[in-house]
Amino acid sequence: MSNLLLIRHSIGSRLFYQTDHYDIQPREDKWIISVSIPEEQAKEIVKFKEELNLFVVEENQKTWYHSSDADVVFNKVKNQIIVFADHKTVYPI
Repeated sequence: MSNLLLIRHSIGSRLFYQTDHYDIQPREDKWIISVSIPEEQAKEIVKFKEELNLFVVEENQKTWYHSSDADVVFNKVKNQIIVFADHKTVYPI
């Protein structure tokens, strides 16, 4: 089973995007999460950037990431959404 990244609306848990192609890089006290995504879907995510939860679902655990200050950008050149998360919680499943 490959790990999935789910981008969800924090109110109602609406699924905005799901992929197994993503990158997470720790940097100081944050995690930089980058996802290749079509521009139309990225626009919808950026519109709700203050209300996003990101989950990485693995075989035995789920990791929740959140950006308290809504630090979410879309790089049009790379068709990539970048989330600077400052919160991470790991849950066993």
